[in-house]
Amino acid sequence: MCFSGQDPETRNMGSHAASSRNRRGRHIARFVVPAVAGVVVFGAVTAFAATLSVNGKTLGSGNASVSSCNSGATVTYTTAYSATLPGYKVATAPVTTAAACNGFAYKVTLTGASNASLAEVTGTLDASGNATPDFSASNISAANVTGVSVVITG
Repeated sequence: MCFSGQDPETRNMGSHAASSRNRRGRHIARFVVPAVAGVVVFGAVTAFAATLSVNGKTLGSGNASVSSCNSGATVTYTTAYSATLPGYKVATAPVTTAAACNGFAYKVTLTGASNASLAEVTGTLDASGNATPDFSASNISAANVTGVSVVITG
């Protein structure tokens, strides 16, 4: 038996049970609506980020293939005695690469324990694609150096 205007699913429920069911629907809507909005916003932001461009002379966000001036570069370091330490300190960190890299910017980083940066020198590669960054003013003990890294950009 169904009374007019009454939902067939709630006709055998008391008024308290029927209103509890309606509240559950509202609680679910409170969580679903923000989740759907978040997915839409995230999708729009991702679409905008995908339209950024990258080339060999500038840095941005995105993906692109860039040509290399060389397949690799080498970097070492030289030492000199320092009476103020006392001991040997890093003097220079020569960078060797191809002449095609001439005029490109470089950054040489000396690292120590836990890959912590001890000192950094930047500059421009010469006509032969090489450089000799000078670390002597940094007074870095050679005993503390565990690694040396180079980045060439251009």
